[in-house]
Amino acid sequence: MPYLKRINTTTTQTYASRTLLFLKEDGSLKPLAIELTREDEQSRIVSNVYTPAETGAEATIWQLAKAYVTVNDSGFHQLVSHW
Repeated sequence: MPYLKRINTTTTQTYASRTLLFLKEDGSLKPLAIELTREDEQSRIVSNVYTPAETGAEATIWQLAKAYVTVNDSGFHQLVSHW
């Protein structure tokens, strides 16, 4: 993940993301888990898995994890579709 390492040496931080989705009978997708991965200062891979939560700090963290997925998906779309 050399590009992530380059970004994370600045004041900005980012994560690689992986999402597990469930296809519901109505055709919609429900996120079941999100894995966010980054490199620490010693270049070791650090991965955290988050699952849906309704209340408390866990709900806020779940929303942030979904935001990272959205940003990564949007960036990938822009790069692949518009470059």
